Amino acid sequence: MRKTENLDNLRVFCTIVKSGSVRAASMQLNTETSNAFRTVRQLESELGVQLFDRKARPMKLTRQGEQFYEYSRRLLKLHREMLSEIRDDTESLSGRIRISSTAGFRQAFLTPALVEFQMENPDIVLDLKEMTTGVSDVLGAASERGSDIALTYMPKDGVPAGVEVRECGEMPFISCTSSVYLKRYGAPASPAECANHIGVLLALPNRSSVSFLSKDGVTEKLSWRRTMSFNSQINARDAMLLGAGIIPDLAFYFATKGIRNGQIVQVMPGWTIPTRIGCLFATESAYRKKRVRFFMDWLEKRFTKILDETCAAYRDFIR
Repeated sequence: MRKTENLDNLRVFCTIVKSGSVRAASMQLNTETSNAFRTVRQLESELGVQLFDRKARPMKLTRQGEQFYEYSRRLLKLHREMLSEIRDDTESLSGRIRISSTAGFRQAFLTPALVEFQMENPDIVLDLKEMTTGVSDVLGAASERGSDIALTYMPKDGVPAGVEVRECGEMPFISCTSSVYLKRYGAPASPAECANHIGVLLALPNRSSVSFLSKDGVTEKLSWRRTMSFNSQINARDAMLLGAGIIPDLAFYFATKGIRNGQIVQVMPGWTIPTRIGCLFATESAYRKKRVRFFMDWLEKRFTKILDETCAAYRDFIR
């Protein structure tokens, strides 16, 4: 068998690329470093090209190496999908579904929803994971640790190729702070006045805090005296409730309870960002499975209801 036809050799090569070094890849694969080096040299010899730039530190792929990596990654992914489908009854309403979402939606919405679903459908096993990267990476992960479904906002660069998408509704956002912070520091009337305030910012896999807010067709840059950053809207909101500062773009879903009890106060009324579309995404291979389509239908109804109720509450709030 030719070296390039051996999937184990392709797996070694792809692991080296993803891990960034032969040593790290060898540890992941539980093999000797010399064996991994030998695999790369044999692949290069058969292909007649160099796959890595030997002079670059850290290791860097050549142009031909980048091409070979892309094809190798796709072949390995297709091989996994083939084995999964052969071993898995695609028409069965039983089996495992892996779903990922950002920390806020995972904690506030998905966890109770999945408990309800599991009780109604005990033959379907659900794995809920934190989404730490974008939709393409989560669904296209080149390992068994990848997800079948992701719940998040529509990516600004569009739907990844080969992904089934369900648009469930829009999410409005609000600039807000706590009554604790308001008593100590007051409130800005516009983004420019935030230069005298503390920003509580978001660094989510599919959404980062904004640099600008708009009102009546006017866009103004946000600037802060200082900032602190969180990778969870719930954590950011909780810090804000303790008096940490102002969140310029909190999803209204996470603000409704605090607004009702007076703990959360809107600042800079009218200054906002466009709504984002909440979606369910699934890989093509996962969507071919009846249990995944069944679960997405079930979850879509509940997510759509949550977004519709949130938008209605937001319209009542800004009147």
